[in-house]
Amino acid sequence: MRIAVRGALRIAYCASRIAPTLRRRHRSPPLSIEITFVRHGETDANAAGVWQGHGHHLLSTKGEEQARALRRRLAGKEFDVVLASDLPRTLQTAELAGLDATPDPAWREIDIGRWQGLTRDEVHELYPEESAAMRQGQPVRMGGGESWDEFSARVAIALRDLIARTPAGSRVLVITHGGSIHSVVGSGLQFSGRGRSWPLERVRNASVTDVVVTMDRFHLHSYNDARHALPDPLESDTVSLVRHGETVANVEGRWHGLTDGPLTEHGFEQIERFSEGPVEATRVFASPLERARRTAESFARRRGLVVCLEPDLVEIDFAAWEGLTTSEIESRFSAEWHAVFEEGQDLPRGGSGETFAGAGRRMERLVSSLRSQQPGEQLSLFTHGGAIWALAARVVGLQWPRYRSLGLPTNLSLTRVQFGPDGPRLVDYNLPLR
Repeated sequence: MRIAVRGALRIAYCASRIAPTLRRRHRSPPLSIEITFVRHGETDANAAGVWQGHGHHLLSTKGEEQARALRRRLAGKEFDVVLASDLPRTLQTAELAGLDATPDPAWREIDIGRWQGLTRDEVHELYPEESAAMRQGQPVRMGGGESWDEFSARVAIALRDLIARTPAGSRVLVITHGGSIHSVVGSGLQFSGRGRSWPLERVRNASVTDVVVTMDRFHLHSYNDARHALPDPLESDTVSLVRHGETVANVEGRWHGLTDGPLTEHGFEQIERFSEGPVEATRVFASPLERARRTAESFARRRGLVVCLEPDLVEIDFAAWEGLTTSEIESRFSAEWHAVFEEGQDLPRGGSGETFAGAGRRMERLVSSLRSQQPGEQLSLFTHGGAIWALAARVVGLQWPRYRSLGLPTNLSLTRVQFGPDGPRLVDYNLPLR
């Protein structure tokens, strides 16, 4: 039975649907299921920085508000299956969100044994050797409980069993824990173990992460959407990237990289909705292409800001493929198309254009430079789907042969990247227009 969830502007130079076409390569594969992962609301232990593991903690007052906000966030969505970890904080989140969830212990948080109830600093002080070994990436059983590898294997089995018993085409909701969601996404994008700098920001309380999966394929559509859930403020070194509104080329399925083209009426409506939203900024930069520039102008005008045009925020250069539809490219450039999309070779697009990796490097250099040149500023960058996609893939270490693991940003979606001492991290990804 299907479960319904209710409940005056100056322009200055400063120091898509590519989507329907590229999205063809991202459409849900046969026999796939869609899974929405939700982390539980905040607990008092979360607020105090106490490690919970399998502890029986309830939500804080803020966590209860987050769970009710989750109900509004999921309003109108339908799920064929709703599961929750059997720990109190996940079951309480489900109840307050108006969800009739089936408890499933397979989706419990990592077992941290005797570390349960301690803060990170207390763990370091009381168990210095184990703590140091864990930071070095060694397979430490945390507090005598599970190692990260053992925990990830358990979560992988839970996911595989869920896929096996769920009919193709189903939509599933799983209310679980930050560690579980990190494990699913990390395994799906093939991160190495905890010994390396983790390229994803922590999963926020009551956040929503959407994936499409089969037994042998993983596709991350969006990650860590907590805008509804009273999240803590973002760090000052975080940069917001926004894809432009819908264009005529998007609707026609034409590949517009450096080719310019007008927005649709719906695209202008999207821009107005986004501009009225809560995204804050003190500096606004935009690709000089009309579709991104017009999107940035509307956003900046509402905030009394100047749009700075930045040439390196342009889309991937598709060269000879520019202006063609996917079927036209496949027909006219069949060998190149096969090499790029079937064999996984990251060749210059259209023969003389840009590679995916090259676009990622370009975007990382630019965004990192803008961030370092303007400390303390809230930067919003208006750019293109392929450019954001390439940057995100570079941040998480995703090479072109595995490009299908990461979804192409949709029109007016929001993606945020944090630049810290250990390099860039993806705070969230492809948050939909609300």
